[in-house]
Amino acid sequence: MSNMQKAQTANRSSGDITSELFRLNWEMFRKILRGDYMSHKVAYGKLRDVLNEEMNKPFTFADLACGDAYATSRYLKDTRIASYIGIDLSEAALEFAREETRRLRCEKTFITADLEDFDRFMDTPPDVVWVGLSLHHLETENKARFMAKVRETLDKDGILLIYEPAFIDNEDRKAYFDRFRRVTGSVWKDLTPEERSMLLDHVRDTELPETTCDWLSLGGEAGFSEASALYSEPTGLYTLFRYK
Repeated sequence: MSNMQKAQTANRSSGDITSELFRLNWEMFRKILRGDYMSHKVAYGKLRDVLNEEMNKPFTFADLACGDAYATSRYLKDTRIASYIGIDLSEAALEFAREETRRLRCEKTFITADLEDFDRFMDTPPDVVWVGLSLHHLETENKARFMAKVRETLDKDGILLIYEPAFIDNEDRKAYFDRFRRVTGSVWKDLTPEERSMLLDHVRDTELPETTCDWLSLGGEAGFSEASALYSEPTGLYTLFRYK
C-alpha cells in the first residue's frame, strides 16, 4: 500500500467533526473571501508570482489544510503546476476542493489528514508546500517541529510559503485579540452578529500568532537558508512568509 493509499483511513473521527464545523461555517468563510477581508487577492497573487518566478519547471504543490481550495485553485491556474495535493481533516472541505480544482489541468490527489502528518502521504518530495492561515493554531514548539519536517520533506530546491497572523512588537495574545476585534468590527461589515461572535470566539480561543521576527527565526531553526516576509496586509493582521 502506498503512502497516498494509507491516507484513505487517516483521522476519520476528527475529520467527521471538522466536516460538520466546515458545513456550518462555510457561508461565513465565503463572505470573508468575497469581501477580501484577509487580503487574499494580494497574498495569493504574490504566491502565484513566486511560483512563476522560481518554479521554472512543472512542479508539485502540497496545499496543507487546504479547506475548499477556493482561492488556491484560482491563483494556481496560471502557473506550471503539474501535481496538486490537497490535505485537510474535513472531508466536506475536500468535496468542495475537488470541484474548485477542476479548473487546474494537472494531476490531483486529496487526502483526509492533519497538516502535521502531511509527510506520511508524500510518495515523492513536493516542490512547494503551502499553508494558508492554519499553522498559527500550533504551539510554538509544534510550529518549529512542523517546519523542520517540511524542510526534510521538500525537494532540494523546494519552497515553503505560509500566510499567517503576526503579532506586532511587544504584543501578546490579548492585545492581538483586541486589535483583531477593532479591525474586524470596523471593516468586516458583511458578517451577521452570530458569525462575528463565532469568529471572535475562534480567534480568542485557538489562534497563536508569532511576531514577524519569530516566524522568520522558526524558519532558520528548521534548517532553511532563506527566510523572508513578502507581504503584510494593510491592517497588519496577516503576513506572507517564504522559506527556501
